[in-house]
Amino acid sequence: MREQEPLQYMSKDKGSILGQRFVGLILVLVILIAGLLFIKSSYFTVGAVVVEGNHYVTVEDVYQIAEIPEKLNIFNLNAADIRTRLLHDLRISEVDVSRKFPATIVISIKERKPTAYVAGSYGFLELDQQGVVLAVVKNIKKMNVPIITGIRLDDEYVGDKIENPGIKSILYYLSLLNEEVLNQISEVNVTSPEQINAYTISSVHIRLGSSDRLSDKAKLTNDILYEIGNKKMMVEYLDLTYASPFIKIKQSN
Repeated sequence: MREQEPLQYMSKDKGSILGQRFVGLILVLVILIAGLLFIKSSYFTVGAVVVEGNHYVTVEDVYQIAEIPEKLNIFNLNAADIRTRLLHDLRISEVDVSRKFPATIVISIKERKPTAYVAGSYGFLELDQQGVVLAVVKNIKKMNVPIITGIRLDDEYVGDKIENPGIKSILYYLSLLNEEVLNQISEVNVTSPEQINAYTISSVHIRLGSSDRLSDKAKLTNDILYEIGNKKMMVEYLDLTYASPFIKIKQSN
């Protein structure tokens, strides 16, 4: 009987050690949970949100639309929610939200680019390349894109997509112009489906003719207007009606 006493002491020591380890494990777990909750709390500011790809929509607008809080904690931000909120804005066509190590969220957006104005029932409609009405304004204070004349759209509202064939053809032509050339176009007039004319801010008349071969005519417009600007040529009009373009030089007095 006396020989069994040491075994009883060993069993008590082992039980005590296991108990201490269990308590220690619980404490570590509690500390980790408390730390995680603290990091995710609104009192803990961490990280940055970077906006890329915006030209017309300001960073402040993106923050407001995406509901990015002033006290930023990126661990509380949900990338899917940010994307959904931004896609509700008509000015934005595509959104990608990614996390960048260690504490940055990158919001990459693709904007709908204003391409032309056209007269409507309530003023002027601002259209993107796909014909989506981005805005309706009573007056155009700053003409930053061409105006389409000869066609009027009634009963169209913000968010509508224009299906008028004449408008779609012109938007297609304008979408193929590089930015520098597009900025030179002030007006595209549609007298009839066979008589489409464009005008530049320097009064160069571009005869486009019908809506056939618009991709070829856009390429010629890019090339010829670049050459005119580069050589400082005085041009009365370009005729792109036929496959071979014709350039009419202004006669000097």
